[in-house]
Amino acid sequence: MKNMLNRMNGFWKDQRGITGLETAIILIAFIVVAAVFAFTVMTTGLFSTEKAKTTAQAGIAEASSTFAPKGGLIAECAVNAQNACTRVEALTFQITTASGSTGTSIARDKIALIYSDDNQRDSSNAEINARAAGDGILGTVTVNKIVSTTANTPELLQQGDVAEIRVVLNDTAAGGATLLGPNMIFRLEIIPQQGGSLILSRKTPPELMRVMNLE
Repeated sequence: MKNMLNRMNGFWKDQRGITGLETAIILIAFIVVAAVFAFTVMTTGLFSTEKAKTTAQAGIAEASSTFAPKGGLIAECAVNAQNACTRVEALTFQITTASGSTGTSIARDKIALIYSDDNQRDSSNAEINARAAGDGILGTVTVNKIVSTTANTPELLQQGDVAEIRVVLNDTAAGGATLLGPNMIFRLEIIPQQGGSLILSRKTPPELMRVMNLE
């Protein structure tokens, strides 16, 4: 009887099973913590990747031109009393939406223009009639949609639409502007409210004519 009690007492003092259970609990805890940490890292990585993708797409959209030229640029000359061309008086060209571009406003107060040549630089929005007379070479600007997919949105250029922009240039009597004459390189930049700008750079012919197609 005494030997049996001694054996039972030794059984209760044997803690090997308890030690194994504690080890298993600790191992499971480590696995759970590692899984949570891995999930956090993966989630952060995916979020960062998506954010970088969105930022890159926004940057590309902003850098890409919103407008695209449609056809050539027509220059018209002013004539003197002898019916001879003296300077370029007006520039007319057509624009459409660039490939992949969404609709954008062509309201005159939403479009900026920058003109430059070897002698001058002038900038304003297309609503130039709000400027004081004689501020620079840029005169009256008109914007008309000539091809429209939706008749009820005259100031919104969408895919398939074509708008015509006509820029009248002032002469030397207006604000000290220099004539745009023959054999001169000029640059006209059209800046929309959103997206990249459209740059038209042309050279006038050595001899001015009434109507000139500057390809």
